[in-house]
Amino acid sequence: MNVTIIGAGSIGLLVAAKLAMNGQVVTVVCRRKHQADQLRKGINYINRRKTRCVKVQATHQLSSKKTDLLIVAVKSNQVPSVLSLIQEVYHDSNMPDILFIQNGMGHLSYIELLHHNVLVGVVEHGALKIDERTVEHTGDGVIRISTYSGVPNVLTALSSEDFPVYYEPDWYEMLAKKLVTNCAINPLSSLYGVLNGELLQNARFYSLMRELVKEACEVLELEFERSWNDVQLVCRKTSANTSSMLADLQAGRLTEIDAITGYVLKEAEARGKYVPFSRFVFDSVKGLEMVTR
Repeated sequence: MNVTIIGAGSIGLLVAAKLAMNGQVVTVVCRRKHQADQLRKGINYINRRKTRCVKVQATHQLSSKKTDLLIVAVKSNQVPSVLSLIQEVYHDSNMPDILFIQNGMGHLSYIELLHHNVLVGVVEHGALKIDERTVEHTGDGVIRISTYSGVPNVLTALSSEDFPVYYEPDWYEMLAKKLVTNCAINPLSSLYGVLNGELLQNARFYSLMRELVKEACEVLELEFERSWNDVQLVCRKTSANTSSMLADLQAGRLTEIDAITGYVLKEAEARGKYVPFSRFVFDSVKGLEMVTR
């Protein structure tokens, strides 16, 4: 398949490298020409201390050339500008299937305006961007995808033994489950500046994380015990990882708190739910953004 990936952050680079290693023709679209020039030398993919240079195509300008799949791998707050770019470049007649792989659910209000074949997905891998062309695969996982609108291809051709892609029939349940995990782990690890595993080891953090899961499950209408078990499992598997939200704060970038906890707050308000723990972590992370940027 010809796959175009918009976004060259940690997840964009990871997905590009793994798909290229598994035989797909991959083009990475970057914001800056300098990074595109660097990526043409290949992506340095690090896994278990071994490095492999993976050849991909790269550009800083989205082209209208035919592609089988367009993967949008930017942060949630960049989705509106990327959508405008896609609509400028492609016409309805040659618009490819589009897969969105953002954290949270805040981007849904933007993509629902698309009248085309749209998929949404969640990435359960850990990835750390080292430099413009280097990414470390810090945790094995899977990618789950689901149809959001239209009749897109199921994308089983992208799946491989070492980088599985699973199709889920219910996009809401898939995204909501991941959202609960993000609502629990990302804000707390960011507020206290700790690795994910510390949230399980520290009794106070553990208690707070449980309350956040309770609130999110009540708002999103998910079963609490199963969700709580899932969150603990993810926390355990990624115990040595720095959450993406903490990494953003440390680098002085905007976080995705609006698309994660912010989504829960909006849904809670619409449903008349009281979520004090979620409100506290949201305001706290927003406050830290003001300090670190």
